[in-house]
Amino acid sequence: MVTSSWTRRLVMAATLAATAAAASSAAAERRLRIGLNPGPTVEFVKRAAALAEKDGLRIETVEFTDWVTPNLALAAGDIDLNFFQNVAYLNTQIEQRRLDLVPVAGALIVPTGLHSRKIKSIAELPDGATVAVANDPLNSARGLLLLQKAGLIRLKDGVGIKATRFDIIENPKKLTIVELEGTQLAVSLSDVHLASISPYVAIPAGIDPAAALLQEDFDNALLQLSFVARRDRAADKDIGLFLKSFLSAEVKSYIADKYPHFKTAW
Repeated sequence: MVTSSWTRRLVMAATLAATAAAASSAAAERRLRIGLNPGPTVEFVKRAAALAEKDGLRIETVEFTDWVTPNLALAAGDIDLNFFQNVAYLNTQIEQRRLDLVPVAGALIVPTGLHSRKIKSIAELPDGATVAVANDPLNSARGLLLLQKAGLIRLKDGVGIKATRFDIIENPKKLTIVELEGTQLAVSLSDVHLASISPYVAIPAGIDPAAALLQEDFDNALLQLSFVARRDRAADKDIGLFLKSFLSAEVKSYIADKYPHFKTAW
C-alpha cells in the first residue's frame, strides 16, 4: 500500500510538471511572422527581433519577391505584419483590392533616385532614350515626377503622386518610358538608359543609392515606409511589443551607421 501511495504521488507530480512545462513552452512560443521584401529591411527587423526576444517574443521573417503578395498574405492571416510599402501605396492597394489593413507605425523615409549605367549625368541622356519606372501607380508617379524635376518631361499641373504617362504634356527628347515590376528595375538597369529606383530595391542589387543622378527631395508622411497590420490586430500587444523594439534608439543608431540613405521617422 505504501508503494502504491508513493506511485500515485509520483504520477501526480510528473503530471503537474508536464502541465507546467507545456504551459511554459506555449508561453515561449509567442511569435510574430513579418512579411518583407529582400533587402536592408530584413536586417532592421532582425536587429529589432533580438530585442523583442528578450521579452519572450520570437520573430519570424517571411520574404516575398513582389509588392502584391505581402498584403494578400497579411489579409489572409498568413503573416502578422508586413514592412515593405509606404502609406500612399498601401492606400492604392486597399482601394483596389478591398483590404482591411492599416499602417501601425511609420519607420523609414526612402528617397527614390534616377540611376544609369550608360550615362554619368542627366545632360548626357540622348534623344529617344529608354527610361524605366515602376509599374504600380504610386511609384510610377514618383518616377515621372523625378523626370520632371530633371527637366526631361513636363506633367499636367497638379497631378502630383497621381501622375500617369497620360499626364505628360511635354517630352522634348522623345523618351520611351517603360513600366516594369518595381523589384525588376535594378535587374533591368543595363537594358535602359535611365531608371527610377528606390534604395530599398537598389541596395540588394549592389547599386549605391549615392550614385543616383537625381533624388527626390520631399518629406511626405504618405511616403514613409510603414509597418502594416490587419485592422482587427492593430492594437495587438505582441505587435506593440515588437514595434517598441524596432522604434528604439539601438535600431535607429544601427540604420544611421550602416545605411545613411535611409532616414528614420522616429
